Amino acid sequence: MEIDETEFMSGTVAELVEAVSSTPVEPGSDGRPRFLSVSPAWWPGERTFGGMVVAQALHAAFQTVPDALEVHSLHGYFLRPSRPGVPSRHSVERVRDGRSFSTREVTTEVEGKTVFKMTCSFHAPEEGDDYQLPMAADVPPPAVVDGFEAPFPFDIRELGATEQREDGTYRSTRRCWFRTRERLGDDPAVHACLLAYFSDMTGASFRPMSLGTWGTHTDASLDHALWFHRRARADEWSIFDLQALVNAGGRATVRATMHGEEGSLHLSMAQELLIRKLDVPIIFDAPPWVERERRDESGTGSGLESDGTA
Repeated sequence: MEIDETEFMSGTVAELVEAVSSTPVEPGSDGRPRFLSVSPAWWPGERTFGGMVVAQALHAAFQTVPDALEVHSLHGYFLRPSRPGVPSRHSVERVRDGRSFSTREVTTEVEGKTVFKMTCSFHAPEEGDDYQLPMAADVPPPAVVDGFEAPFPFDIRELGATEQREDGTYRSTRRCWFRTRERLGDDPAVHACLLAYFSDMTGASFRPMSLGTWGTHTDASLDHALWFHRRARADEWSIFDLQALVNAGGRATVRATMHGEEGSLHLSMAQELLIRKLDVPIIFDAPPWVERERRDESGTGSGLESDGTA
């Protein structure tokens, strides 16, 4: 069993929805709408999960456009790490409002410092040509993939990476089915924000040379881009398929897609990360549910090995 960051988070679906929701507060002195959110301390370490930062900023932007508009793209830069449990303030600038498109720029500040900047665009739905690349033909349906119980809000069914090719590369470096463990309401903004949240759960997909290991590298998201092609629900199955494009210059670039169980492509992602090998690896303790799952599989009752893998 590989250890993935999803196995270190906790919280219910209701707590997740509350966490990504940004509450309106008094406008700033410049007149821009402002919103407040607080990230829960679900993750190890002192950094707020990047997907949470993106989702909160997107939810703030949603509240400044007409309900008929749907988000179709966002591009964000992570400028500084922020601490969970500390209020995040999101200022939204109305860059442009046209007949079909509206553009917003969101600036997120934590403890008086700018930690994230994002531009996002919204589009009034319209008809057009319909074409897409299909999901991989060898992906099994989620019903036949084993999951496991854990105290976090997503049901995740891991498929792992594809087979390594002769040249050492992989077609995909992580594949998993996911959906929230409980049904959600019908607010499309909430579903879009939760899909944006999950889109940053890249696992070790950006490190093809050390897949399945943790504690060997330090990494941090530098930027994050999403394209929402079709409306989709976060409480229905999506296959998250990631491909590492390149590791070079201390950076990694990864892209990903999300297809629904029926095959529709509804989201694409691209991300660049800082990636540095640690001189001294960090040893992680297995969360209780990971240790229990390993014990059930092997009958040995052993925990994580010293290199951070299960």
